[in-house]
Amino acid sequence: MKEQRSAYYAYCLLLYFATLPLTGWFALRNDGGTGLFRFLYLVSTWLAYTGIVLVPTFLAAAFGCSRKPGETTSGIVWTGRILTLILGFLTHLFLLADAVMLDKFGYHINGLVVNLLTTPGGFESMGLEANTLLSAGVGLALLLVLHCGLMFFCLKSEFCTRIASHLPVKTMQWAFPMLTGITLLFSLLCTGLADFWLNQNVLCSMDAFPQAPAMRMRRFLRRIGMKEPKRADFPRFTHKNGNLARVSYPFLPIDRLQKRSRPNVIWLVGESLRADLLSPEIMPATWEFSRKGCRFKQHYSGGHGTRQGMFSMFYGLYGNCWDKFLHSQRGPLLIDWLLEDNYQFSCMTSAHFTYPEFDRTIFAALPASAMHEEGNGKGWERDIRLIDRAVAFLDSRDKSRPFFLFGFFESTHAPYTFPPEQALTQDYLENINYATVTAKDAKRLYNRDVNAAHHLDSQLARIFKELENTPGLLDNTIVVITGDHGEEFYEKGFLGHNSTFVEEQIRVPLVIRAPGVAPSVYEGMSHHTDIVPSLAPLLGVVNPPEDYSVGGNLFSPEYHRSHLVVCGWETAAFISSTHKLVLPLGTKGRYFSRKITTLQDAPCSSDQGDFYRVNASKLQQAQHDMFRFMKN
Repeated sequence: MKEQRSAYYAYCLLLYFATLPLTGWFALRNDGGTGLFRFLYLVSTWLAYTGIVLVPTFLAAAFGCSRKPGETTSGIVWTGRILTLILGFLTHLFLLADAVMLDKFGYHINGLVVNLLTTPGGFESMGLEANTLLSAGVGLALLLVLHCGLMFFCLKSEFCTRIASHLPVKTMQWAFPMLTGITLLFSLLCTGLADFWLNQNVLCSMDAFPQAPAMRMRRFLRRIGMKEPKRADFPRFTHKNGNLARVSYPFLPIDRLQKRSRPNVIWLVGESLRADLLSPEIMPATWEFSRKGCRFKQHYSGGHGTRQGMFSMFYGLYGNCWDKFLHSQRGPLLIDWLLEDNYQFSCMTSAHFTYPEFDRTIFAALPASAMHEEGNGKGWERDIRLIDRAVAFLDSRDKSRPFFLFGFFESTHAPYTFPPEQALTQDYLENINYATVTAKDAKRLYNRDVNAAHHLDSQLARIFKELENTPGLLDNTIVVITGDHGEEFYEKGFLGHNSTFVEEQIRVPLVIRAPGVAPSVYEGMSHHTDIVPSLAPLLGVVNPPEDYSVGGNLFSPEYHRSHLVVCGWETAAFISSTHKLVLPLGTKGRYFSRKITTLQDAPCSSDQGDFYRVNASKLQQAQHDMFRFMKN
């Protein structure tokens, strides 16, 4: 019995030392700043975090050797061994998966990732190809083999058993908990002092480890006489209290003209369609179509992810409101207006309406018969079938009623698919293996996206042709063409989206062609929240935009945007005409750095206090707008 207990402790000891490099990678990778305070925080958190993540495994090991003296090997022993093995394997799997997420995409496993894996249609939306899944499967198998080998070595190897018999078991029983406890207390003390002193070097490092513990101790430190710095220069956007399912939307009742036009609406969205893809070379048909409409050269999405981007586009509100509207299953006013006017609907996606949850938000008021999914096959194949369906709808629709046609296209979403024979450039990465892809592949990755956008353009051309060949149709149809968000190819350090607020991830094209609106090119800033207020007057709405939106009318001669907000899951970016300020959202605010850059994402050396004072009124307006349509 003593030998078996010693073998279990040998396993725990080896597992601990095998885990240290994994958790140490997070500390070494973090670039939150410099200084002794930061170094002490990272070292203490590294040791504490390693012990914390292994607690379930160590408890299972203790359970496995809990057999009383004189008992024969029982089911408890085997259960303990299997449980110990599984928990150790899962711990390392979590750390490795999080490290890959952080390295490739810039964020830890979070609510977005969990939502993606647990929501119907979410996993398919990841766009993983067979080679990536194969590499992941091989890696999982290898990791499991290594853990089985470690367990077998510790419990069955004569050499390990002999060495383990000399381990100071009683000392180890209190040494590991004491080491973890002391380093955890020191880590928490560092976070509390950093929060109190606003030490940016530590605050910027508090997101180094996935789900690392932290603590606030402002009240205690004030009681013992310590003075904290002034916080006037460090604002943050905070969530209002109240029932998450309660919204105040619209802010005032909507009035519409009794005699109003009822133009058709065609709304086309390319997944991850970044701004620079709309060019005469890459998307010639869409470019030519835009010349007869309004093109907005400096257009921003409402988010660096699909939810916030699409929400801001259809609701005219900032993306931080997504959760409340999802919980209340409140659709946008735009759909209400169209239903009121007896529009016929055909909403199509090359993905799923359940992921993101458009069936419970944007299209919550529509019957299932109005929504069509093309979920099988590669993205470009699905897009072709979607366009087939769209053209068929335009031909077979009830011509006595106006219509709303929505299309959400997947070609430009990872893995950026297209028919090889339609490639615009041949210098592209033929297969994307996320286990091995690096920044060295950036150009060829981008070229793959270029080819995908070129293919999507060839399909959109079929809708443009249908519009132009049907007499009178285009004269009474609003056409919106845009993207939900952008896509980065390591230009600023990451791949994909949902990680940062760099231009590549948040800039998208916007083209609107509407009856009675003269063609133009707008050079200034515009935002997704401006789309609905621009269409509302064409649909008979007489209210000013502030009654139902935070956007403005892009077609108004007085339109000018001095700032905007782009939202993520836990952070938001305040963007002026010259700078960006990344601010935290909600109660996790104290764990995020307040980062100022130029509009083009270059580091900014200007004093933060000066920036806040110069932009104080704009920041206050942004804060007000973010929560104006939520009830307390």
